[in-house]
Amino acid sequence: MQKYHFQKPPCFTVSIRLTPVALCFLLSGCASQNCGNDTSSQWADKNQLIEDIRILTSDDLAGRKTNTIGAEKTRQYLSARFIELGLSPWQKEFMLPFVYRQNFADKQGINLIATIKSKQASQRWRIITAHYDHLGSRGSKVFAGADDNASGIAAMLAIAKQWQQDGDPAVNLMLVATDAEEPGLFGSYALVQQLLTLPDMQLEMSLNLDMIGHPSRPKAIYIEGEQNVSQFKQIKHQLQDYNNLCVRQSRSRLNDGSMLKINWLRASDHYPFHKAGIPWLYLGVPTHKQYHTVEDTLDTIDINFLAAVTETAFTLLKLDKQRIIVKR
Repeated sequence: MQKYHFQKPPCFTVSIRLTPVALCFLLSGCASQNCGNDTSSQWADKNQLIEDIRILTSDDLAGRKTNTIGAEKTRQYLSARFIELGLSPWQKEFMLPFVYRQNFADKQGINLIATIKSKQASQRWRIITAHYDHLGSRGSKVFAGADDNASGIAAMLAIAKQWQQDGDPAVNLMLVATDAEEPGLFGSYALVQQLLTLPDMQLEMSLNLDMIGHPSRPKAIYIEGEQNVSQFKQIKHQLQDYNNLCVRQSRSRLNDGSMLKINWLRASDHYPFHKAGIPWLYLGVPTHKQYHTVEDTLDTIDINFLAAVTETAFTLLKLDKQRIIVKR
C-alpha cells in the first residue's frame, strides 16, 4: 500500500499522519460507540488465514520485493494454493508477465490471475485484487509485510474457497494477486489495460483488499468507492449486523461538525480501475506504526478482525447487480 493523505475540505488541504489514538478522537462516535470490539465470523478458516500469512511473511520469501527470488518463491506458493483450491488460470498459466518503466529503465513484474467460472453461461465478471509484493530486505532486516499485504492475499484465498460453495452462479470471479504495487501500482495498470481490450467482458465491479488485518482504535475497516454502490448506507448497516464489524466510510465527521477526508483513491490497486471507469470498492485500515517497517509481522495481525473483514469482502462481491453504479 502506498502512503495516503488526509484532507479537511473546504478550507484547506493537509498531508499528515495521524496516530491511532488521534484518529480515534477525530472520528465521530469513536469515544462512545462500541464499534467492532467483538467481531464474529461464520465461515472464514482462521487457521488457514494464519498459515497463509505465516508462509508469505517467512524469511525464505525475504519480503516479496518485485524482481527478486523471494517474489518468485511467493508466486510458486500462490500457484500451488490456486491449484489446491481448484482454480483455473485466466490464460494458459496463472503467471502473466508485464513490463513497466521506472527510473528510465524497463522492468518486469508478474501478476497471478485465477478464475472461477460461473455455473450459468455468462459474460458477467467481478474481480478481486490484492498485491503480493512488498519491500524486500535490507541487509539482515526483512520487511515481512504481514498486513501489507499478506493479509489481503490470505483473505482472497479464503474467498476463493467460499465462492465455489456459495458464490453467485451467474457471475464469473477473477482473482488477481498483483505485482509491483509498491513502486507504483504497475501490476494493476497492466491488468486494466488487458481487460479493456476485451469488450465482451461485462466488468461489473472490482474489489481491492490492501492492509486489512491490523486495525486501529476503534476496530474499523474503512471502505472507499462507496459512491459506486446505490443505497450504500443500508448495505453498510447490513454488513455491520452480520458480524459486528465496524465499517466506516472514507469521509468521517469530526467533533466540530466538519468533515475529515481520508483520501485512499490513489493509495492502492483500485486507482487504475477508477481511471478506467470500472466500478470499484476498496477495503483497508489506516496506516499504523508498523507500516513499512520490519515490525509488520504475523504477531501484529488481529485474526478475528481479519476473518470478519474476509467475510465482509465476500458479501460485497455478491452485491446485487442493480446496486452497482456503472460510470463509463
